[in-house]
Amino acid sequence: MRGIVLSRLIGLLIVLFLPLYAFGAEPIQLKYASSLYSDGSGTSLNRPEGIACNENIVVVADTGNGRLVFYTREGGEARGGKEIKLPQIVYPTRVAINSKGDIYVLDGRLRKVARISPDGAFQAFVETSDLTTQSMIVPAGISLDREDNLYVLDLLGGEVLVINPDGKFLRRIDFPKEYGFITDLTVDPQGTVFVVDGAKSIVYSNAKDQAVFSPITGTLKDDLKFPSNIITDKRGRLFISDQNSGGVVVVGEDGTLQNRIFSLGWKEGTVRYPAQLCIDNKGNVFVADRDNSRIQEFTPLK
Repeated sequence: MRGIVLSRLIGLLIVLFLPLYAFGAEPIQLKYASSLYSDGSGTSLNRPEGIACNENIVVVADTGNGRLVFYTREGGEARGGKEIKLPQIVYPTRVAINSKGDIYVLDGRLRKVARISPDGAFQAFVETSDLTTQSMIVPAGISLDREDNLYVLDLLGGEVLVINPDGKFLRRIDFPKEYGFITDLTVDPQGTVFVVDGAKSIVYSNAKDQAVFSPITGTLKDDLKFPSNIITDKRGRLFISDQNSGGVVVVGEDGTLQNRIFSLGWKEGTVRYPAQLCIDNKGNVFVADRDNSRIQEFTPLK
């Protein structure tokens, strides 16, 4: 009798302490599709850190070469590879495309955000002259919402700045209290802003209060060694790059861990130091596979 009770107790403990994702939605499954190693002229990519995509184009921040590369999408595949090299951009690290095809580029050395036209012409730097606080902003991440408002992760101010398409400052959201080191941000289709803490491996959102970030996960250190980039798909799932251990963690919109995809390596389908991610409306995932000097595309399994 005592043995039966003990067996049941052990079984109950196993159920209680199973990973949260075991009871969540069906984990996303992806298959390797293709890789981009060079531009249209054959010049190799060099440690690319940024990528943005839509149904027509894939834009790569080819960081080591100090340039952008534009690929067109034909039949779902990225083709060509037009080099865009501008004197105003020396070290591109993040890119984003708005609904009109304009491209925002974060320069990691100049600490500026530039806006360029769909054909690659420089338009302007994003200015925030109507801000009333500190004169210097240190941007570390950018994201766009459905209305083309730009969200800038400002490390120096410890805040996220929201700027409309005309460059007018709209509002700020202070970083969460007792944060470690915020590395990136994203905005979901409903306008909720998420930030990820690289030091504590925690995701925060402003879903409950637009002026405040609150944690939606506990620490994810068992699955994330150093999260460096975060993006959301159209279903609200969060994809988080783990740069130090080579992988991507998927978190549900409710903060539950769903699964971990990819693994560390150099073969096709593996990653080394993954940086920015991009997800199109069909669920295709592009990864800036920095230390393998390539871009990889993965498609969802039906």
